[in-house]
Amino acid sequence: MSSSLPSFARPVLALAFPLLLSACGGGGSSGGELALALVTSPTTAQASVSASESFPTGLVVASPAELGSTAVAAATTARALAVPLGAGAGRAELTDMGARIEAVLAGDTGVSLGGLLSLGDLFLHGSNAGCYGPQLLYANHEDGSGTASGLLPGGDLGLWLPTDTASGQPCVVAQLNARTAGVKHATRQGLLLMAAMRATITRSGGVLALPAAGFRTDLTTPFSTVLAALPALTGWTVHAATVSLDPFGKTYTYRLAVSRDAGTSAGRSGEIVLQHRPGATAAAYSGVLRVAGFDLASGATFGCSDRMTSGRYQRARVTTVRYSRQADQIDFGARSGQYCGAPADLADTDYASQVASLATNELDPAEQLPAGAPGSAVVAGTSTGWRGNFDRFGGRYDRTTGAGQFLYAWQAGTGDRHARALAVSSTYDSAADSRTVQGYFAFTDTLATTDGSLLGMVCNWAGPGAVHTPAARFQSQTATLAGLASTFVATASHLGYAPTNACASTTTVFDANADGTLADGEGQGTLHTLDAPASPAVSVQGELVSRGYRQPGYF
Repeated sequence: MSSSLPSFARPVLALAFPLLLSACGGGGSSGGELALALVTSPTTAQASVSASESFPTGLVVASPAELGSTAVAAATTARALAVPLGAGAGRAELTDMGARIEAVLAGDTGVSLGGLLSLGDLFLHGSNAGCYGPQLLYANHEDGSGTASGLLPGGDLGLWLPTDTASGQPCVVAQLNARTAGVKHATRQGLLLMAAMRATITRSGGVLALPAAGFRTDLTTPFSTVLAALPALTGWTVHAATVSLDPFGKTYTYRLAVSRDAGTSAGRSGEIVLQHRPGATAAAYSGVLRVAGFDLASGATFGCSDRMTSGRYQRARVTTVRYSRQADQIDFGARSGQYCGAPADLADTDYASQVASLATNELDPAEQLPAGAPGSAVVAGTSTGWRGNFDRFGGRYDRTTGAGQFLYAWQAGTGDRHARALAVSSTYDSAADSRTVQGYFAFTDTLATTDGSLLGMVCNWAGPGAVHTPAARFQSQTATLAGLASTFVATASHLGYAPTNACASTTTVFDANADGTLADGEGQGTLHTLDAPASPAVSVQGELVSRGYRQPGYF
């Protein structure tokens, strides 16, 4: 094997020898794990296993409407996928980033690791696009006294404008991209870092190796050098970088723990754990990825008064992703939430489970902290429930085109009676080199209880006399992207309604164009243009299925 190293891995070989020589006595056990040793001899090193056989190649968690880069994407993606692509096919984030991660895994110097990594992305969460759920002035609300006026809060009004002003995208595209941005960035960083760890082994010229069953390869020192060479990661300390194999030789566990400015108000720490179970081939696997970012916040919103450091609230953003692959089909189920707490000790072997409730290695949305008063902290006690901004994102897609079925649902607080949901079918036409997104918005049950079915619209969520029983209506929008265009074009939209229980207005005046002003009589007489099932006997979910939507199995 050639020992030539990519620019990000060259220091590893020089540091590997003293690391291994100092480890002859073994490592000792901690955190209930087996006594896993450093790889120091053929008895503790595994027979040659390719990188693609020990890593989830092709896995990406992102919106099907999210676009990657332009010129570089086509060449990189075509190489990784080994299939002919139209000019625009490789630009989907689901294909483009998958190719880039594989390039990092292979030590491809044509892909800049420093340009891709940003540990600050571990702390992001999704937000709303400007076209979705704006704050809305109203007057003479007909579900109240008839004279009630006020301001409806943001986040409750669905796909309000057909086009997002900031991005120029159709609202279904803009909102799905904005809402999934947090989980996209967190999982991207997790997979890139795990790929870089695996590449450190591969490109060491045989000095480092994957462990045999029941053992662990410790990469802490060499991987610290890898990250220290990247300007974007200056100041981060690596506390652990390991790859282990369970006693049965079935599941690899990658773990990276890092921190920056520990002990200060700006202190941050992060943990990434990848539990990967290879199948019969590199194109068959399953596993769970877990990404956690910890920091301190001065604001009490989503804080816990009994989990504080130096007067600041301990805050954790945790994401889990269950995944599998069969040939070119990728399935994922991502869950993310805001939690209270921080690792008790940066030397601990498991950060996330100290603050978040996990069920079969996935976040458990049923374990919740009390909602509390708006903007106020609560007492967590012994609970490891989520505090706010929980979301679930499931997908099944073709790794060569990004086409597939997706369902994203979110809930701002634990007190909400319903979650909001976007169901999306994405297709790619290779002959026309175009992709189409068909999106549906409606309310569903809470994230702790929903089976993923869209129930219908609640047109008046926060206004006078609001009724929270979903009506058999929904919003739909179809958007198409041609070739190398950067903006989707809406070809059909069924979005309009009034913020009343009937979804139509007789006397209610409201800011229909969301410009922040209320013109005389604005919105009065509005009839909704919402979509609906073909007959009263068909549910909203049944109608979506009849149109070709299929709910992802891992939601």
